[in-house]
Amino acid sequence: MDAPNPFLLIIFTCFLFLQNAPFFGVAFSVAFPKAISDKLKYDLQTISLASKDYGLMVQHNPYAVFFPVTGHDVAGLIRFMYMLPVPLHIAARGQGHCVRGQALVDQNGVVVNMTSLGGLRQKTSRIVVTTTSPLGPYADVGAEQLWIDVLHATTQKGLSPVSWVDYLHITVGGTLSNAGISGQTFRFGPQINNVYELDVITGTYFFNDSFTFFYILLITLHFFSF
Repeated sequence: MDAPNPFLLIIFTCFLFLQNAPFFGVAFSVAFPKAISDKLKYDLQTISLASKDYGLMVQHNPYAVFFPVTGHDVAGLIRFMYMLPVPLHIAARGQGHCVRGQALVDQNGVVVNMTSLGGLRQKTSRIVVTTTSPLGPYADVGAEQLWIDVLHATTQKGLSPVSWVDYLHITVGGTLSNAGISGQTFRFGPQINNVYELDVITGTYFFNDSFTFFYILLITLHFFSF
C-alpha cells in the first residue's frame, strides 16, 4: 500500500483552516469608532454562526458581527460604513431562517445581529400593545421580536395578530421582509397587508413620498433598508 502523500495532506488541512477563519481583507484597515467597535465581535464561533443560514446552500464568512442595543446603533453603523470611500456590505440577521443567503455578507461586510436589540434581558420590552387608538388595536413591535412573544403579549390583552405565521419562533422583521405568507393568507392576506407603520433606516435612498416608500419597502425583500 502506498504511503499517504504529505503534500496533499497539508493542502487539505490548510483549506479547512482558511474556510473557518475570519478573513482580514479590505475591512481590516478600517478604524471603526469606539461606539461601533465595542459592539463588534470577530471570534471564530460568532463568525461561523453568522456565515450560514437555514438553507445551508450558501456560506459566507463576514468580517465581523455587530450587536446593537438600539436602533441608533444600527443607524450609526450604516452612516459610518456608507461614508467610507468604498462602502462595505451590511446584512440584517434575525434567527437565520433564510434559505439562500439573504442575511449573509462576504469578508468585506458586517452582519447585524438583530436579536440583540433591546438587550438580552429585555426580550419583550419592544412589544407594546395598544387597545385605545382611532386605528383600532395594534402592536408596536421590534423587528427582532419572535412571533411567539408577540402572541403572548397580545393574548394578555385579549387580542391576537390578524395574520401571523405557521411557525412562531421566527422574527417579525424576517417574515415581513418576505411578505409573511402563511395558512391564514387566503383569508386575512399576508402580514404586509396588516402593517400600519414602519421605522426605517436607509443608507442611500431618500423618498419625499413616504406613502410610496412605505409600500416599496414592503415588497422589496428589505433590499432598500433595515
